[in-house]
Amino acid sequence: MTRWLIPLLLIASWTVTIAILLSPEPVAGFAIPHDVVPKMEQGDDGAQRHEHTLLLGWMFGVLLIAAFGGLIGWGSGTPWGSLMGGLLITTTVVVEGVFSAMCWSYHRQLANPDAMPFFGSFPASTAWQLYGMGSIPFLFVGIYVVFFRRQIVTDRTSAEFPHLSKSSD
Repeated sequence: MTRWLIPLLLIASWTVTIAILLSPEPVAGFAIPHDVVPKMEQGDDGAQRHEHTLLLGWMFGVLLIAAFGGLIGWGSGTPWGSLMGGLLITTTVVVEGVFSAMCWSYHRQLANPDAMPFFGSFPASTAWQLYGMGSIPFLFVGIYVVFFRRQIVTDRTSAEFPHLSKSSD
């Protein structure tokens, strides 16, 4: 892994975060009186509120997922050509795909709410969130657990630990 990948991902994340913070407030995003309950305020249908931030939100999520996968690889000292490195790359790409599908289906739902597809009893974007983003990240946990003794806490790092704890006194 190149040593510049993580800093570049973090700089890109900060740039997108600043763009989100500096984006204009949506027109009719809130404080519209409710038809039935006069004391309650609501926003518009959602398309106008989320249209300008959906792309930035997707970019932020993609960068954050890539940084997470990269930091696991970097922190474990795993070469990308190894089995663990390949699994980390594959898992990161799968999580990116599920996240992108969730954002795309939400975008389609906002564009045409009447033609919203359902998966089971949920709209497609909610189903991607529940079934995809709720379970797919456990692949990272599985990789970490399987490779823990082989590449993360090895016999060499275990032998160095007493020396490190003595030097901290």
